[in-house]
Amino acid sequence: MERASRSLRIVFIAVPGAFMAIMMLAPALQGLMLSFDSCGPSLRNYDLLFGDPMFWRALANNLIIPAGSLALELVLGLLLALYLTSRPKPSGLVEVAAVLPFAIPEIVLLTLARYLFMPRGYVNAALTEAGFRPLGWLLPNHTLALGTVILVDAWHVTPVVMLVLMGGLQSIAPELYEAAALDGAGTFATFRHITLPLLFPSIVAAVVLRGVDALRIFSTTLVLTGAEGVPVLSTYAYQQWTDAQQPHVAMAASVILALAITVLGLATMAALRRFGAAEPVR
Repeated sequence: MERASRSLRIVFIAVPGAFMAIMMLAPALQGLMLSFDSCGPSLRNYDLLFGDPMFWRALANNLIIPAGSLALELVLGLLLALYLTSRPKPSGLVEVAAVLPFAIPEIVLLTLARYLFMPRGYVNAALTEAGFRPLGWLLPNHTLALGTVILVDAWHVTPVVMLVLMGGLQSIAPELYEAAALDGAGTFATFRHITLPLLFPSIVAAVVLRGVDALRIFSTTLVLTGAEGVPVLSTYAYQQWTDAQQPHVAMAASVILALAITVLGLATMAALRRFGAAEPVR
């Protein structure tokens, strides 16, 4: 019986696990080899990469956009989660509006956002009607374009953060709030000493899940501003592969992006876990 159970574990766990590992490692190793010169092991492609100012812009944007987007998502997601869980029967319109951006296909939402923020789009038309001058929301190499990308990216994914935080809020025992009310604790004190500490695991989950995903940003910048308007590492690699016909340089940029995602993801998880362990629950 034990031997049969072990055989089943090998068949249904080990074999699929090994297959998935091979399917993931083989392309990764091939990409790593492609990032070196086709004539032999060389760092020439990385030298070309580090000498390109566009690469450094893309690298900086690949850190700024996820950080700004994640900050907005946490604030908006927490506010929405608190509102929806604090009411016995929240407005159906608010619930639909909160989830709808993520339910819409990404390319549809990005096309809508482009029509909103393009030079003769609806936002500038509204500004003109109100007596203000139109703004260059999507102008290449412009700070406002960077802010627009952050705003649209946060708009699209805030529902994911909201749902994660809602799950954490609903797991908090109501008796704790009743005890706090009996002790005379105000709204802010209750949030500071009960809600926030007990919600911290969900916040960690949201930050790690969404933070790692945000580093892979691609379609948002490509649709809104083009490959060179607000470049990130993924659009830079795409441009090198398709327009510049430099597959080795493109793969070198992809390797750096993969390393950045791995290192920052693990560092964020470790830091948040350590901070959470040090945070006393009062």
